[in-house]
Amino acid sequence: MTALHFPRPRRYEAAGEGTWKLTSGTRVILPEDEALKRCLARLGEEYPLLAAAEKITGAAARPGDLEIRLGVGEQEEGFALQVGPVLELTARTVRGALYGLRTILESEDGLACGRYEDWPDTGERGLHLDAGRKFYTREWIMERVRDMSRNRMNTLWFHFSETEGFRIACDSHPEVPSLLHHSKEDIREIIRLCEDLCVEINPALDCPGHLGQALQEHPRWQLPREMAEPLFSALNITLPEARRFLLDLIDEYAELFAGSKVFHIGGDEFIDFNHFEHFPVMEAYAKEHLGPECGGVDVYIDFLNQVIAHVRARGFQVRIWNDGLFRPELEHHVELDREVQIAYWTNWDRGMAPLKTFLDKGYQVVNYDWRYLYYILLIREDYTDPDPEKLLREWTPEHFPESPVVGPQSCPPEQAGQVLGCCYSIWSDWPDLQEEEEVHARSRDSIRAFAIRCWRKQG
Repeated sequence: MTALHFPRPRRYEAAGEGTWKLTSGTRVILPEDEALKRCLARLGEEYPLLAAAEKITGAAARPGDLEIRLGVGEQEEGFALQVGPVLELTARTVRGALYGLRTILESEDGLACGRYEDWPDTGERGLHLDAGRKFYTREWIMERVRDMSRNRMNTLWFHFSETEGFRIACDSHPEVPSLLHHSKEDIREIIRLCEDLCVEINPALDCPGHLGQALQEHPRWQLPREMAEPLFSALNITLPEARRFLLDLIDEYAELFAGSKVFHIGGDEFIDFNHFEHFPVMEAYAKEHLGPECGGVDVYIDFLNQVIAHVRARGFQVRIWNDGLFRPELEHHVELDREVQIAYWTNWDRGMAPLKTFLDKGYQVVNYDWRYLYYILLIREDYTDPDPEKLLREWTPEHFPESPVVGPQSCPPEQAGQVLGCCYSIWSDWPDLQEEEEVHARSRDSIRAFAIRCWRKQG
């Protein structure tokens, strides 16, 4: 197994002799910035020498000191270290300063004199945690946030609603959460840690599918099927009151996650997208409300558009999964909102649209490559845990899921600006299969490898 050391800074220019090392006499000279102070306090929980160091604003540095300056540099998450008798850390943002501090603190033998510069190659470097199917303790989640910070990952997707569980307290519909769930104060504590460690946290509430737990006490809102029982995990999006129920939930969690930037509303695996004909209620709704030429797929897209507009009006960007969208064999007349982000996770079904479709239509996409970046609590012949060696050897952020129609998929250089980044996912399909510590132990190295390859695409 290749050693999973985080890459050393990409630029180094030697200057002088000797090394700088954090000692008990080091002072930290810093600007008046509350976010930076909170970040230092959190890092001090991991590094006692940093915690013990005197923190001073506005003083002249002396030999042995660490001086931090913000607002310097062109890279949003980059940093520079000028190492001499004083170590000067400059960064444009607090997050860049955090990554510089981690580079310093992880250099146990000190840093040789000279100038170091580093920055990530990939924008979003995310972790999507399915905490809906499985209840993960607050402490375990917070430790994963600390791991993300160590791995220079910058976005946590908190997926709290699934068919098998709903894990945050709900005031508007108290019947919805599972017996084991987090209080809102638990979530606020996780949010505070994310803020302090410069990890964005975003909510993920999947709809109109994957709603089994939320609909358990509301069978009247389950989607009816022809010649079969209602689809218990799917919302009957032809009912105004069912849509209102879903928007009530979104409103409540939009308030809880008010500081977040993006809200993931899912959209995947609502039904078997090859068989809208099994749901005649959608066909009838389409003819009555959307136009005589419309069908079930148009009702699905119309619903997504309504939710997207509703969430955006509350100040969020919106993200959805790719598998139900622009399927070439489905004629649709309602156009999907052009500003939504696409979480591109799979192309296993020949009926799924290739990556090129989304790029050519101008969508921003994020790579959730299921073959390399899905850790699943599951026992199945065709599934194995992500392999850190394969991730480092075979995968890059441009490596999207292979298509059975077009083969390997990657983003052309001229459209690279549409790729926002990448995301590793933990899916808890069989929630009782592993205890939370086993989930961590088995996913830890592949998450680290993912983070390394996102930070430095090559070598």
